[in-house]
Amino acid sequence: MALKDFKWALITGASSGIGREFAIELSKSALNIIAVGRDHNRLKEVANKVRESSNVEFVIYPADLSKKEDVDSLIKDLSKYQVDLLINNAGFGLYGEFTELALDEIEKMIELNIKTLTTLSHVFAKKMIERRSGGIINISSVAGHIPLPYFSAYAATKAYVYNFSLALWAELKRYNVHVMCVSPGPTETRFFERAFRQQSIQRFGNRMKPNEVAIGALRAFEKGSIVYTPGLKNRFIVFVGKKLMPDRFIAKVLGG
Repeated sequence: MALKDFKWALITGASSGIGREFAIELSKSALNIIAVGRDHNRLKEVANKVRESSNVEFVIYPADLSKKEDVDSLIKDLSKYQVDLLINNAGFGLYGEFTELALDEIEKMIELNIKTLTTLSHVFAKKMIERRSGGIINISSVAGHIPLPYFSAYAATKAYVYNFSLALWAELKRYNVHVMCVSPGPTETRFFERAFRQQSIQRFGNRMKPNEVAIGALRAFEKGSIVYTPGLKNRFIVFVGKKLMPDRFIAKVLGG
């Protein structure tokens, strides 16, 4: 799937981290960008960064995609654009004992990580099918491949993304629409600020750079990969979780 054949890319969670790097890298391939995020000022910074070295069109769309009304407005407002590549990157996690976490925050996470991703995939996949061309990149996590105590609800949302993406790939490939799932491990993004609040994140050791994840994912997409897990350590974790150890054993060990 050649990125040079695409005109517009819609990226959620584009104000920082992996989403920001997707916007920068795709602009180098001459794709016009629609950048969605909650922080308008950060989106402007990304736009300025892109415009320093590219003449592509860059549309800023501030929105909180955990709110249905914002998702509905986005779909309506962007209907005039031919979105050839959808990158569902927006999402967040919550760390801690499940019953100690605020229920409204868990529900907001499920709304964003699952419902919004599904809604946008449905809306834009329909249009891609009509054109017999397009692509969707969904951002899951290594957490979506294993039962992960203290990240239980978050890991479950990412397991949904993984399984949904592979099933959608199988459905859409006949229409020349390629779906790929990306499963990053710990990455230097703002994810940890929100997930851990005041808690230590030292247990995760070295984290990947977000541009490494974005560049690797786009290369994998162009090669036609269905699943891409960046980083040797992360690929090992997924391999162990799926091939070597029973889920119940992993959950027991990680649960302490």
